[in-house]
Amino acid sequence: MSDATTPAPTPSKKSPASILIAVFGFAATIGIGFYAGQWVRDRFFVPSAKLEQGDRYRAELRGDEPQFGPNDALVTVVEYSDFQCPYCAKVTDPLKDAMAAYDGDVRLIFKHYPLPGHTAAPPAAQAAWAAHQQGKFWEMHDLLFANQRKLDDKSLEGYAQQLGLDIAKFNADRTSDAAKAAVDSDYTSGGKAGATGTPYFLVNGRPYSGSLPAKQWREIFEYEREQGRQLESQGTPRAEVYGALMKDAKATRGPGAGPGKAPSQRDDGPDPSKTYRVPLDARPQWGPDDALVTIVEFSDFQCPFCKRVNAAIADVKQNYANDVRIVFRQRPLAMHPQARIGARAMLAAHRQGKAWEMHDRLFQSPSDMSEEAVKKHAQELGLDVPMFELDLAAAETEQMVKDDEAVANRLRSGGTPSFFINGRFLSGAQPYEAFKALIDEEKAKAQKLVDEGTPRNQVYDKIMAGAEEKPSK
Repeated sequence: MSDATTPAPTPSKKSPASILIAVFGFAATIGIGFYAGQWVRDRFFVPSAKLEQGDRYRAELRGDEPQFGPNDALVTVVEYSDFQCPYCAKVTDPLKDAMAAYDGDVRLIFKHYPLPGHTAAPPAAQAAWAAHQQGKFWEMHDLLFANQRKLDDKSLEGYAQQLGLDIAKFNADRTSDAAKAAVDSDYTSGGKAGATGTPYFLVNGRPYSGSLPAKQWREIFEYEREQGRQLESQGTPRAEVYGALMKDAKATRGPGAGPGKAPSQRDDGPDPSKTYRVPLDARPQWGPDDALVTIVEFSDFQCPFCKRVNAAIADVKQNYANDVRIVFRQRPLAMHPQARIGARAMLAAHRQGKAWEMHDRLFQSPSDMSEEAVKKHAQELGLDVPMFELDLAAAETEQMVKDDEAVANRLRSGGTPSFFINGRFLSGAQPYEAFKALIDEEKAKAQKLVDEGTPRNQVYDKIMAGAEEKPSK
C-alpha cells in the first residue's frame, strides 16, 4: 500500500517544440489522407476521359476575350459558358485544378453563351464584360458563379463595388451597345463551333461538353500537349502552334447557329408588376379549388433549379394549406433531352391520380429519365403499368406538353422554374420569402374581392378576366 504522504507523480510537461511537431504531424496526416483519398478516387472511381481524335473546329475569336494563361501555350481551351448554368459553375474548380498541373502549357479563353432559358444570364454576361474593361473579369467571373441565385441588377452593381470598380464606368459599360455586341458575337461564335448547351469547350479545336472532373481534364491536356510538342519538334515556333492546328480546322460544326436568337434580340419577359392570363386546363393541382391564391408553375424535371425550388414550395404548402393551390405545367427545355419523357410521365400518372407522387420520384432521380426508368417508377407507385405505358406514348399526352409549352411561350416566361402567382410573374429558384411576399400581397387582393361579393371559387376567374394576354414587346 502506498504511503498517503507520498506526493502523486506530476505529469511531465511537453516542450513547445514537441507540441509544434505533434501539430504538424497531425496536419500532415490529414493532408496525406486527403491526397491519398483523392488519388484513390481518381484511380478507381473516376473514368478516363474519352479523348476526341477527330476533326478540329475553329472558334471565331475577336482577340479581346478574357484569357487565363500565356499566348504561347501548347493547349488552347475556348470555353462557352453561361453564368446561370449550374454545370458551368461546377466545372470551374476542376478546370482550374487541371490547368495548375500544366502551368504555362494551357490557356483558357472565355466566351459568353447565355442560353435562351436563362433570363438573368445576358445581363450577367454584360456585367462580366464591363468588369473586363477594368481588368477584373476573372474576379467578377468567380463572384457570378458563386452567387448564381443573385444575378439581379442590384446584385451585379454590388459585386462591382465589392471589386472596387469605377461604378459609373461599370454601369455605362454593362448597358452599352458594345457589351451587347460582344455577348452576341460570342453567342454566334458558339453556335458555329457546335455549342447547343453549356458548358461547351474547344480544346485545340476539339469539342468537349459538360462538367468534366479534373482527372479527365488532365488527360485531355496531356494528349493535346503532346500534339503541340510534335509540331514544336518539327520546327513550328511555340507561339504559332495553335495557329498551325487551326490552319486546316473546320469553320463550323453542325448547323452553325445557336438554340434561339442572340441575347440582345430576345424579347423581354413578363413584367412582374402586371397580371397575365394563365389558364389551368385541368393540369395536376395541389390545394383547394377555392384557394384565394393560384400558383401556376412551369417546370423541367432535369433542371437543377427546378429541383432546388421544391424546398420553398414545400414551405408554401405547409403555411398556406387552405389559401393556395399549385397547378403544375410542363416546360421541358431542349437542353435536357430526357425531360420530355418526365413531363409525359407525370401527365400519364395524373390519369391515375398519382401526378404528385410521380413528380417527387422524377425529381429524386433526374439523371435517369428513360422510359424504362419512369415505367419502374409507375410500378413502384402501384399504378396500372400497361395503362401508364399507353398514356405515356399517347399522342394526347404529347399534345398536352406542347400546349403547356405554347402557353409558356405566349407568356415569354423564359427558363425554368417560372411561376405565375394569381397571374403575376416570379422567375427562378426563389427562396420561400420571395413567394411569401407575393402570396400575401395577392391574398389580400383576393380577400377584398371576396368581401365585395365574389365567391371564393370564382376569384381566379375574376382576376383572369382583367389580366393581360401576353407581355408587350
